Amino acid sequence: MTFYEMIDDLSLALTREKLVIFVGAGVSKNSGLPTWGQMVHSFAAAIGYPMPDRLATEEYIRIPQYYYCMDESEGHASYYDLLKSMIPEDVKPNLLNELLVSLQPKHIVTTNFDTLLDQVARGYQVIREDRDLLTGKSRHYLLKLHGDIRRPEKMVFKEDDYLQYSETHRLMETFLKSLLIDHTFLFVGYSLNDYNLKTFVSWIDYMAREMHVKQEMHRNYFLSSSRQVGRDYLHRYYEEKGLDVIGLYRLPEEVEARAREVALTYELGRRTYAVLELIRRKEEDK
Repeated sequence: MTFYEMIDDLSLALTREKLVIFVGAGVSKNSGLPTWGQMVHSFAAAIGYPMPDRLATEEYIRIPQYYYCMDESEGHASYYDLLKSMIPEDVKPNLLNELLVSLQPKHIVTTNFDTLLDQVARGYQVIREDRDLLTGKSRHYLLKLHGDIRRPEKMVFKEDDYLQYSETHRLMETFLKSLLIDHTFLFVGYSLNDYNLKTFVSWIDYMAREMHVKQEMHRNYFLSSSRQVGRDYLHRYYEEKGLDVIGLYRLPEEVEARAREVALTYELGRRTYAVLELIRRKEEDK
């Protein structure tokens, strides 16, 4: 599919109230918050873990687990204090947070721990854990899959949290998997080797292969920060698994020009904003 065909498909899903947007740490970075990788590096430095130039995907969840196991403070207070020190609650939302909510997708899903989206998500019921779904009455949810900084003991960050997720978050996981049947997923603010992204894609791949849901019925998309679109093996990997990749460094010139005008600090944030804005404009023109 061409870039504009993918934009048209996303805007159509938005019009039909079938678009679910997943939001990763790359969005919160535009408010000055650390990425997942930066948080993991802080935990590694605290325990003297030898850091290679590039971490294996599994190490992103294992390093916090190492810290937790070595933490002898009461109730692992040191572990939770380090988490809280990296995500102050008084940080303000950025233009991307506001644009994402203004799109009014069916649901917004985030693996971020901050409260940036909470502050602007008017019309969305915030779901932080399974029991919140039991009392859910809204047509639109902001699902905080990994909890948030106000309840650090319930955050999903270390290895045990991920391994036990299907047991501790049964309703949230089941709800998300049910959306795969007839909704379009758009992933924003994730890197291609993100552990969370790989988990979501495994669900998509299973649904397509085992449940016989054809990709043509509804496609899923990823806004990629890689500069090697079309040549990078990870792109091919995800496309094979049913995730169409929109390269943020291979945008049409008019979209590039718009990105240069956006008042965000980081280039990727500006490029992401320009693409999301185009989806909204296409939807409004329908």
